[in-house]
Amino acid sequence: MKRGKRVKPVFPIEYRLLITPVCKENEKKYVTSLALRTTNEFSSFRYEIIVESELNDRTIRLNIRGLRAPHFSIPGSGPAVYKTEYPDLSGQYDLVIVKPGKEENLYSITITKKQILIGKNPKKKFVDVVTLADEW
Repeated sequence: MKRGKRVKPVFPIEYRLLITPVCKENEKKYVTSLALRTTNEFSSFRYEIIVESELNDRTIRLNIRGLRAPHFSIPGSGPAVYKTEYPDLSGQYDLVIVKPGKEENLYSITITKKQILIGKNPKKKFVDVVTLADEW
């Protein structure tokens, strides 16, 4: 019996980005939450993803710089994670995620107080953008 060749994806998904609107009831304002995680899970530590994030006009840019070991040596397992929030976002934005080596993914998103809509997706993506916590 002949076996088929395994086809390895050329651009495997390395990260998953959860983007959601959140109502901060104690501050009585809406924010847009971005949570980035690796798809690989680590068995020794809970690493932190080092990200330089910036908002310029209608572009949200996340520059992934690498991973950082935890400050405390308490063992744990799971993905590496980065989280940030932006207040008062509304309307259409370009979301650019850049990984080391300067490869980037560009998404088009629309932000409202109730939901995030993903428009344009890159053809060769290393980041999967989701809007529901169950998918993250």
